[in-house]
Amino acid sequence: MIQHEQTAPQTTVPLQRLAGSERPAPVFLSRSPVIQDILSTISLIANSPASVLITGESGTGKEVIAQLIHACSSRALQPFIAINAAALPKDVIDNELFGHEKEAFTGAISKKSGCFEMADRGTLFLDEIAEMHPQTQAKLLRAIETKSFRRLGGKEEVFVDARVVAATNKNIAEAIRTGDFREDLFYRLSVIEIVIPPLRARRDDIPLLANHFLSFFSRKYEQAEKSFSPEALEMMIAFDWPGNVRELRNLIEGLMLICPHTTITPHYLPERISKQRMSTPTLSIPLGTTLETIEHLVIRETLASVEQNKSAAAKILGISRKTLHNKLNAFNIL
Repeated sequence: MIQHEQTAPQTTVPLQRLAGSERPAPVFLSRSPVIQDILSTISLIANSPASVLITGESGTGKEVIAQLIHACSSRALQPFIAINAAALPKDVIDNELFGHEKEAFTGAISKKSGCFEMADRGTLFLDEIAEMHPQTQAKLLRAIETKSFRRLGGKEEVFVDARVVAATNKNIAEAIRTGDFREDLFYRLSVIEIVIPPLRARRDDIPLLANHFLSFFSRKYEQAEKSFSPEALEMMIAFDWPGNVRELRNLIEGLMLICPHTTITPHYLPERISKQRMSTPTLSIPLGTTLETIEHLVIRETLASVEQNKSAAAKILGISRKTLHNKLNAFNIL
C-alpha cells in the first residue's frame, strides 16, 4: 500500500518476525511514495528464494533494504551474513566466500567455513558486487545456480540454501559493456531489482530523518532533546546530500555533540549547507514557442529535476499522477 506525504511514514517490518533474535529490527524511515512501493515489493518477495539486486547511490540504505528483506522472510531467525566485495582483494575474497580445507595453503591449520556456508538457511548479502573480480564472479554464478561449491583445497561439494541479495552503487550496464561485470551473473542476481532513489529526490524525508537521528543520538549520548530552527531545517532540505542518508546521519551526530543549545541554528551547520545558493531552477523559453511545446519542455525538465520521480513531478506541477502519465504518453516522453 502506498502512503502519501501527509500520512505517517511506514518504517519497518513486522517486529514479531524478529522475536527471539538478538538483532535489532531494521528501520527504513520514509514518506516517499517510491520508498513505500519498495517496502510493498519487499513484503511480496520476502519469502521467495529469488535473488535480489539492489542499486542506488552510496549512502542510500542498500544494506538496510537487504536486512528488511531478510527480516520479513521465514529466514528471519537464521543468519544474515554480509560481505563487501570492494573491501577484499581477489586472493582473499574466494576464501571469505567459500572457505577452505585444512592445509589448503600455507597457514591453513584448520578447516574454515566461508560466508556462503555460514549463510545456510539464511541470507547472504553481497555488497559492492560490481567490484568483484571476474574469476570470482564465475565461481559465484555457479554457486548460486547449483546451490553448491567447493571449499578451497576441497574435493567434495558443499550444498547450501542461502538466499542471495546483492547491491551496487555502480552503473551495471556500463560495467557489463566494459567487461568488468558478467552479463549472465547480472541476469541471475536481478531476478528482483530494487532501485533506491537518492535523498535529493525525496526531500520530504529529510526533516523526518533529521529529527529521527536527533532523537537517536540524544539517547545515545544521554543529552537533552534538541530541535532544529526553521531556517536550519530549510537549509538542510535544500541541500543535495551527495552522501545521502549516511551523510545526513553523520552530520546530525556531530551537531548533537557540538551544539550546546536545545535549538540547532544555521550557525552550527557546515558552510557547504549554510552558504549554499538557495536558488530555484529556471527554464528559458523563447517568444513564439507553442503552448504544446512549452508544456512538453516543462514536464520533461521537471521530471529531470526530481530524478524521474513521477509522483514528485506531478506534485510540483499540481496535477495527478494519472494526468501526468497521460501527458507523458501524449508527448512520447520516457
